[in-house]
Amino acid sequence: MELKAFAKVNWHLAVGKRRPDGYHPIVSIFQRCSLYDTIEVDLQPGPFETEVTGLEGLCEKGKSTLDKAARVWHEITGFDRKLIIKVTKRIPSQAGLGGGSSDAASLLLYLNSLLSKPMTTEELTKVAMKVGCDVPFFVHGYRAALVSGLGETVVPIEARTDLEGFIISEKGEKVSTKEAYDTLDTRAVIPVFEDPKELERIYRKPVSEWTFRNDFDMVNRRPDIKVEEGEVLLLTGSGSCHVLLTKRKKLTVSGNQVAIKVSF
Repeated sequence: MELKAFAKVNWHLAVGKRRPDGYHPIVSIFQRCSLYDTIEVDLQPGPFETEVTGLEGLCEKGKSTLDKAARVWHEITGFDRKLIIKVTKRIPSQAGLGGGSSDAASLLLYLNSLLSKPMTTEELTKVAMKVGCDVPFFVHGYRAALVSGLGETVVPIEARTDLEGFIISEKGEKVSTKEAYDTLDTRAVIPVFEDPKELERIYRKPVSEWTFRNDFDMVNRRPDIKVEEGEVLLLTGSGSCHVLLTKRKKLTVSGNQVAIKVSF
């Protein structure tokens, strides 16, 4: 079975104070984009085991989100097959694009389809949260959504299809999500959360009038990109990638940067 795991961007990402359990509440707008990983899954007779290739150099063997998703699924359902998984990575890792979370969600959706009585989306969301806080958005399959809580509250909104631009990454630039959140905890003042419905109203405005923010701007370097009139450059996720919304068909970047053309 071949699966596509699409990347996401955050148009807005407000992060609250760390809770006693160590997690941070968020208010965000997620939107899926055209960039995706390809995942090939081969089921073989058990006992349960995972064999993931294609992520060498990105994470320790057995520690990928795909391994974690499979283990969680095995623990909850008793799934007892061997999973041989080959990943073709296109989504930059540790970049704020949700690549690992999308990979995991695609696998969970596939495994759920194998059940004689598949889980409901609500049930699958609970499973997804055991893997990662961004995974529920991808499990729901929405093109755009208001995401809040720890990531488990996903409310669909009508996705804008007139948006296009470039994802800009710096070669070798990666941001640890844990370290980024730890840095946010040093803030003297925690910004006030916006009403999600107000965020949707802003989302409908011309891009040049957007007033979104990303609290992780304080732990990321802004790329050296000339932003022209009517364009917007936004950080996505906890970083390190930025999104330039533009109608330009080509973008010239420095030798240390990569620009990936995307649509939404």
